[in-house]
Amino acid sequence: MGILRALFGWMMPQSPTAPPPPAGSDRLHLFAGHFPSEETAMSYCYDAPDTNHPEPLTRDLADAYVDTNFVEVAFGERVPFALRMIIPAADLDDISDQISGDNTLVMISESAFGGMPYTLNDTPALRYLGAYTISS
Repeated sequence: MGILRALFGWMMPQSPTAPPPPAGSDRLHLFAGHFPSEETAMSYCYDAPDTNHPEPLTRDLADAYVDTNFVEVAFGERVPFALRMIIPAADLDDISDQISGDNTLVMISESAFGGMPYTLNDTPALRYLGAYTISS
């Protein structure tokens, strides 16, 4: 990326990299959405149409390099369980209200961005809920 930025920096967006999370913790970026099936949700996150194109999630997050090895998907009954494991009890009701009606939670670890600058946003299939620092 350094050479590309040096050559084409004037053309590339200048999004900052978030500071790393504190030692002994990780930052998870949460997205919520509604999919017709778990298979559809998994396909959106992990299945590239071919070797020359990225997964739909990665394509829709155009301002971020995403290594899908650091992406987790919770679907259906597993969503509340996943939330209880990562969200502090004080924030649980608020985040549960935000995803009411959604059946899928996508969690992207900070490691997925490979230390590169990124900007996250809603996608056609998911709403960005924000970042949460968790103990690892």
